[in-house]
Amino acid sequence: MKSQLFISEPTSLCPFRVEGVHYLPASPCEDGFTLVFFHAMNLHKETYEPLVDLLLERSNNIRDVWCIDNPNHGRSSSLNQTLLETPKYREYWSATEYTRAAYSFLSSPAHGVDFSSRRLVGLAHSSSVAVLMKLIGDSEYSSPSGTRLKFTSLILLDPALLPPEFPSTTVLTKLFGHLAKTKRDKWSDREAAHKYLAAHPGFKTWDPRAIRLFVECALRESGSGSGVVLSCTKAQEVAFYLNPNEDYKERPVQIFHELIQRNELPIHIIVCLNDEFKGQARPSKDFQIEQIKSTTRGSVQILDRGGHMFPQVEPALCADAIHRALASTETRARL
Repeated sequence: MKSQLFISEPTSLCPFRVEGVHYLPASPCEDGFTLVFFHAMNLHKETYEPLVDLLLERSNNIRDVWCIDNPNHGRSSSLNQTLLETPKYREYWSATEYTRAAYSFLSSPAHGVDFSSRRLVGLAHSSSVAVLMKLIGDSEYSSPSGTRLKFTSLILLDPALLPPEFPSTTVLTKLFGHLAKTKRDKWSDREAAHKYLAAHPGFKTWDPRAIRLFVECALRESGSGSGVVLSCTKAQEVAFYLNPNEDYKERPVQIFHELIQRNELPIHIIVCLNDEFKGQARPSKDFQIEQIKSTTRGSVQILDRGGHMFPQVEPALCADAIHRALASTETRARL
């Protein structure tokens, strides 16, 4: 596959520069799907590259693939450091910022693509599912004068759709905040970072290519010039999880429920019940599965390994599951 980077400039909606990567199959299907991926917190757009590579080998109904950075993550973080270090953003982040950035990128003339004319499939992992929900359901992204994005289907990878009323949601939120607050975020160089992460319990099960891409793309040179640091700061990640506005909880779940009730848009979820959260994610996963099974257009796939991070741990398994979801969408489109 071929790849190319594009950068959208700030707009009245989004003050950040946003980088996206475009993957093109060796033999694109001209009337096929355009896949748009959104990544989880503390990751980066290239994190999907191993599974995209495998997916393009399996599927012949894909026109192209796009992956978009959260603007305080990955390579985009380096583009936006001056703004990110201001008091407004230094200890703040939200799903809304990523949603605005994604819409800004998809509406930009930088890449020359009219996404409103494409057969879009939205794919999101973990917390970025909130971004995809808001992109579809919030009115500021459906203005008649703006780019109208119409998704053919959604594929949600172990989605963090967390009903606020569930006690487990509070437990998970605090856990994510604690993990973000206590993680290591500085190394002397990328080689040292790779050695540390490859042995870390949270990373050592990842596909080796996924670890290398994290070291390459999720770290940036420190502002002092000594060593490398996480592109998304601990303060911003903690602020996201403990955001009192909870914009990644209530509104995304509400939009998800509305989509289920309308039963018009095929929603496919791929989950691993054997995750790292000691059963605390099970109530929200059972809720998601029950909701999808109440529709006539979606599907549920349960993976037996990989944990919450299965896109990075088991890219081949994830690629197979996405391939099946795309085939289901294609079949229903013909009916």
